[in-house]
Amino acid sequence: MSSLPNELWMNVFEELGSPNDLAAVVRTNKRFQSLGQRVLYNHVIWTDVRKFVENYPFLQANPALHTVPRSLTLGISEVCPHNERIEQINRARGIIHPNGDIQNISRSGRAHEARALEEIGIISPIELLASEDLTQILYSQSAAFTNLRELNFMGMVLPNMFYSLVHSFPALDKLTIEDCTPPIRPVPTLLHPKNLPITQLTILGLRGRRDPRELRSFGEAQHLRVIRFDWTCYIYKHFCDPPTPPNIWPQVGGFINVHPQAGHAQHFNHNHSHQTIIPAHENPTPSPHIHTIDVKFPTQKSWQSYVPEPHDQLLNPFVEFLTKFPRVTNLRIRNFLPCLRLPASALPNLACYHGPLTTIKSVVSGQRRIKRLDIRDTSASLVALEKSFREMEVSGGGANLESLSVLLGWWDDEILYAIRYHFRGLSHLEIMYREGDPSEETVLGMGAHFFGEMPNLSSVHIFRVIPPGVDNVGSIADRLSARGYPHRSIQLVLGELIGVQGPVERPDLDDAVFEEAKYVTGSSGSSPGGDGEESEEMTLRELINAWNRYCPSLREVQLKAGYVWRRSGAEDVWTQRRTAPSRGTGPRLLGEGWFDTV
Repeated sequence: MSSLPNELWMNVFEELGSPNDLAAVVRTNKRFQSLGQRVLYNHVIWTDVRKFVENYPFLQANPALHTVPRSLTLGISEVCPHNERIEQINRARGIIHPNGDIQNISRSGRAHEARALEEIGIISPIELLASEDLTQILYSQSAAFTNLRELNFMGMVLPNMFYSLVHSFPALDKLTIEDCTPPIRPVPTLLHPKNLPITQLTILGLRGRRDPRELRSFGEAQHLRVIRFDWTCYIYKHFCDPPTPPNIWPQVGGFINVHPQAGHAQHFNHNHSHQTIIPAHENPTPSPHIHTIDVKFPTQKSWQSYVPEPHDQLLNPFVEFLTKFPRVTNLRIRNFLPCLRLPASALPNLACYHGPLTTIKSVVSGQRRIKRLDIRDTSASLVALEKSFREMEVSGGGANLESLSVLLGWWDDEILYAIRYHFRGLSHLEIMYREGDPSEETVLGMGAHFFGEMPNLSSVHIFRVIPPGVDNVGSIADRLSARGYPHRSIQLVLGELIGVQGPVERPDLDDAVFEEAKYVTGSSGSSPGGDGEESEEMTLRELINAWNRYCPSLREVQLKAGYVWRRSGAEDVWTQRRTAPSRGTGPRLLGEGWFDTV
């Protein structure tokens, strides 16, 4: 063992699946301790303020480890002067200090919205806040990790020095802000987001009612390749004509301050603590290197109820934004769009598209050589889907299609006839559905009647997905409405993350839930490894074996969520394997396993 090089041991330790296993390795001997600690601190997660209090003295005493972390996840919020006014932390119970002492927070004066949360049994997950001294230690220690490649802010109120903190890492590649409240009193800085070295930016689920215009400016980072955002932070609005008067941008470069209720810009004045900082660019330009755009719009129910004049406010600026990216190869539109009037000259290099059925006609046309198409629209009828296929064929949009994925609300055998008729050249096919099932006779005949007539087909995934907790989605807002709280109160209680979306019906479920459900095994009524499961495996094997004669090029089949059948060649036997989601939480992208089989 002593003859093995350190690099080999490091690779072995990195493959350990559990931190507990790695901790046991660290306690083996001094050599393993030195190597194991470097692996152990490769990914630092500080989301529990108690654990941070226990951990930071060790890091302060071992400065040699400061260059080790490559990924840092922060989720600790600082105490604010008026915690009760900030939805994300208004239920905190105490303040923790650097020595571990906890100071209770008086909760005598509760706001009406906080009482509403308590009445329906919803309590903020943030129970402890960091004191000012502990917060200073937290971010000083974070800034010492000079080799960070990935920085994540999860479920917290962003610190006031956030806009300068992110510039502390010269090698930063990925920046993620998810389920966070923007800084309450942001400290001004002359460092502009366009100078950040990041190549991937993710901003999802901003909370509270603060203007996210400062966070939108991060879309100007000149090295960006991948950009992800949702309806709580429409980054594309930053690059379109602003709704404010033109004199709000009197300077070029640097950061200025704008009074939130005034219509003019002014230099920063420390006496105005409620002012915000925004990039003062006349014509902000996005990165020319962006190849992937992933945007999440509201659900269909929310469009109908809470989005006035969508074309003027959302759709037209979004189309203008897309025209600025001739190099984009991947576009993902999640949830719902009523329509999308995309010019024929926009996105000429688009190769992969994921979106609702209402946008297919505009995006998938003869001008764009789409190779991989993912349609997510559980509320669409089969007639509308077949019409969309026909329009794609007429326009020439399906001529280059290699991979097709469809998510249906219910199963219908006619979908197979439509796909066979319009897309015989497919190599990868995925059909997911929420209700119903094909009959055993239909499955037996799939090889002879459908897949055998698609000579290039190598991968078939046809299975039902049952999202966990589907009946409870949207119940938070529903219960508030049932108690007589108007929609405005719902916004105050839940913030923009849920308040803007409003109550959600089952047909409008977020497609991300179904992505998770793809890897959840279906119930079998028997214990794992029991006779029932073995009988089911044999039945599936017999069904798939019936296709062998007609589908010699087929290599992968999935007929049940959580399991996939594979073989290496036409003469090989089918073997069942469990499926697993790809590492990371991002969407499937070209070059990153857009389809699991690619």
